[in-house]
Amino acid sequence: MTLMFDKLILCVSHHQLIAGRWWLGQWRHHEIFPDDRLGHAAFAEFLQRYQHATVYLVIDAREEDFHIEVMPHVRWRAQQAMLQRKLDHVYRGSMFRAAYFLARERDKRRDDQFLFNALTNTGFLQPWLEIVEACQAQLIGAYTLPMLSQRLLQKCGYRSGEMLLSEQLSSGLRQSYLSQGQLRISRQLPLASEHHEELAQFHLKEIEKARLYLLSQRLIAQETPLQVLMLTSAPDAKQLAEYLRQEQGLECMVMNPSQLASCIGLACKQVQQVPELLHMHMLARGNAPDNLAPAVLTRHYKLETWRKRLMAASLVMVLLGLSLVMCYLMQIREEAHQLETVMAEVRQQEQQYGEITSHFPATPVPGADLRTAVHVHERIKQYEADPGQMLRVISQGLEGLSAIQLERVSWVMSTDQALNDTERIADQAASGTVVYNIGFVSGEVKGFAGDYRAALDTVQRFAAQLRKDIATLDVAIIEHPVNVSSYSGLNGNTMSEHAMQREKAAFKLKLVLTPESP
Repeated sequence: MTLMFDKLILCVSHHQLIAGRWWLGQWRHHEIFPDDRLGHAAFAEFLQRYQHATVYLVIDAREEDFHIEVMPHVRWRAQQAMLQRKLDHVYRGSMFRAAYFLARERDKRRDDQFLFNALTNTGFLQPWLEIVEACQAQLIGAYTLPMLSQRLLQKCGYRSGEMLLSEQLSSGLRQSYLSQGQLRISRQLPLASEHHEELAQFHLKEIEKARLYLLSQRLIAQETPLQVLMLTSAPDAKQLAEYLRQEQGLECMVMNPSQLASCIGLACKQVQQVPELLHMHMLARGNAPDNLAPAVLTRHYKLETWRKRLMAASLVMVLLGLSLVMCYLMQIREEAHQLETVMAEVRQQEQQYGEITSHFPATPVPGADLRTAVHVHERIKQYEADPGQMLRVISQGLEGLSAIQLERVSWVMSTDQALNDTERIADQAASGTVVYNIGFVSGEVKGFAGDYRAALDTVQRFAAQLRKDIATLDVAIIEHPVNVSSYSGLNGNTMSEHAMQREKAAFKLKLVLTPESP
């Protein structure tokens, strides 16, 4: 079964496909599939065998375009939209295209330089892409081999100067021109059978052609020091490098693929026969340039990525749920232990209580009856009240009023503050309810000789003195010594003065004291 850490690196050329398997960044093995019916079937079986691995595609194409575009410097989102419009305009019919940032110009505008790269003929890719789509492989992206050559040189420390890289690959000879460590142009040259016998001379001839092309395109000047790096396993490569130094004045270095493999950490002895493994290893180690593949080719990888994210989120939720369950179980266990401890203490206290009560002397009344009696006594105390407070307030209100003669004082305790003297007093409410101390005072004004105004003033002074007491909540005159209503009619009589003196100036007050807090 394929592990999640597997990576499949595919390198497609015009005559074959090289498929390598990397696990945790280390090369495991590779297979080569020719571009025919048997090779296609074997490649489909290979993908089915590693269907859970992520796939990277390296394209070694003969027909590709490189050119530099200068774009205004704008923010990232606007820049992406502008580049997309430019790519659509320049490479209208190409699926595989990308724009690589190079540098900012040094003039006043500080515009951005981009290298536009596209595959102009992708016919050789279609059979392999159809197999990848049919197997629903998790294709992450497609990358050109020259861009990986740039990453390869940067890994080896070649980041400055003008350099011409000449690589001997399985597909032929590839020459790439780099300026300050960045790719500018690249081309692939197929190797005919007669060229294999004179490989050094073929290198020499094509290097001279490439130098003349760079001069014609004004990519370099005549006096520009051009450094040549030959990546080949040809036995006479060193003599060729010496010839270039002496005859053409070019600084030429020769590097064997095995030396470069040890530089980048690739432990594979077959790199001499398959130099593309160097580029594939760089991609497997995470040195991926910009992706050329359209979104339609990478949708299976994106779906698989979302599926893995959902699975990871579900796993996190399950782990959180299990953690909560474990916490609750531990809490329940702890509470059960505490409950058992408390129950043991209660049983011990009950046992001690039983031992103590067993030594009590015998009583004629059971304990339950005593508890009931105490409860009844406490309830009776709640209803205890006396008219002392009421009589004190009335007595203080009578001071200085000798004309007032009391005839009757009635006193009640009620929860109804608006109680009348004629109403029947209900039982008092339970403890906690506000109970008012209410008194009804009936009397007359002594020495009344028909002067109702004086009698009325006397009663009102009495009510005012009652209100001055801090214990008084409310005082109301229920009956006046004379009818003061505006609705009463006017009448008179012819009684004698002696008869008028026998009349009473009677009055009646209602006094409510401030209730005490229960």
